[in-house]
Amino acid sequence: MLERIWDRHRAAGLDEAAAVAAAPSPEELCYLAMLAFADDRAADAAAFAARAAEASPGDPLFRAAAAHLARVAREGKRNVYVSAEGFAAFIRSGGNVALYRETSAALAGQYPEAPFDLLDIGAGDGMALLPALTPAVRRVTVAEPAAPLLERCAAALSARGVGFEAFSGRFQDLAADPGMASRRWAVGQATFCLHAIAPAERPALLRWARDHCDLLLIAEFDAPRMDEALVPDIARHVLERYREGLAEYSGAELDTVAQGFLMPVLFGYADRGATRTTFEHPIDDWAALLQEAGFARVERRLLHRYWWAPAWLLAAR
Repeated sequence: MLERIWDRHRAAGLDEAAAVAAAPSPEELCYLAMLAFADDRAADAAAFAARAAEASPGDPLFRAAAAHLARVAREGKRNVYVSAEGFAAFIRSGGNVALYRETSAALAGQYPEAPFDLLDIGAGDGMALLPALTPAVRRVTVAEPAAPLLERCAAALSARGVGFEAFSGRFQDLAADPGMASRRWAVGQATFCLHAIAPAERPALLRWARDHCDLLLIAEFDAPRMDEALVPDIARHVLERYREGLAEYSGAELDTVAQGFLMPVLFGYADRGATRTTFEHPIDDWAALLQEAGFARVERRLLHRYWWAPAWLLAAR
């Protein structure tokens, strides 16, 4: 039925799409809420989501969507962005605990035994980096555009007595910096951050990494392309996956994660007025990009069957 709703929405708009579903299921109502949100009809989006929650009161996805869209209808989109509190609760609990544990262990398993210098691109506060450090890591260059995260990472490295230099900026800024032109590292790594780089910019940056790193480690998700998030197959995937993600939280934490992070991200897929900040795609595409950048060998390892999509580590030499 989502296909019929989608086809009718494209042909005649939201009202006609809603009329196609005479007795809509909760999933169809939530899909209509996404379409209404995309059309900037906040009140209608909230009404569809409320009906979905009423029809299936035990479903945390529909409850969370209804609460989020009711707030959008009251306060506008500007007041329901991802919150620091919501993201912090999300990233340090639920399935992320196992995801980062496996990621750090896999990184450490790829490091040389002899002393070496390490480059961490998009290091954040060191969540993946710090547990991965081995005695062989001689010096770390950490690149991170968010100053508070970079400060926390630097403080943790300093407390451990690890030699480091902190670069405040994006991967693009690092690659363009004249001071980095002659630098080389035995290992470069980027964990769950390269999908934030627009596809057109990736080939040149990966070629830069090939020229400056003996080994490049990339952790990313084997995710579907989100170019058309409202297409029924993609929307169905998103709803199913986010339901599973919400199930990893409970109580007050569930509300914090849902309203402060997961729901803004989910409905952000449908927001035609928002500037896109993530560009995910299948892991095969990442491997192909690395090969096209000139890496002779690209190996892959499954890290964790995360709720959103399986996480993989690519090792390119």
